Amino acid sequence: MDNKGQISVEFILFLAIVLIIVLAVGYFISDQSEQNNIATATRLGATNATTAMGITTPGMLPVRVDAIQMSGTQNITVLINLSYKSTQIQNTTLTGVYNSLTSQGYSPQKKIVSNIVQNLTLNTSRHNYHIRLA
Repeated sequence: MDNKGQISVEFILFLAIVLIIVLAVGYFISDQSEQNNIATATRLGATNATTAMGITTPGMLPVRVDAIQMSGTQNITVLINLSYKSTQIQNTTLTGVYNSLTSQGYSPQKKIVSNIVQNLTLNTSRHNYHIRLA
C-alpha cells in the first residue's frame, strides 16, 4: 500500500479546523470590539460635553458621568447615568456623544422634540443602538 498522500490530507484537515476556530473567535472579538468602541465613544463624548459645560457656565456644579449601561443583544440600549440631569445638560451631553460617535466614523441620528435632543439612534451592520440619558 502506498501512503504518500496521507500526510497532506491530515495537514489540510488540521488547517481547516484551525481556520474555523480562528474565524469563530474573530467574529466574537469583532462583535465585542464594536460594542466597546460605542461605549467608549459615548462615555468620552458625555464626559467632554459635561466638563466643557461646567467650565463655561459660571456657578454651575460639576456633572459626573456615573456609568454607561448597555443592555440587549441585537437592539442595544445604552443608558448614560449622570450625577445631575436637566434639559440643558441633556442637550449638551447628547450633542457631545453625537460628536464623539461621528468622529469615530459612525453615523448616529438625533431625535429632537421641541429643540431638546431626546436620544440618539445608531445602526451598524451588527446592532442597532439606542442612546439616551437614564
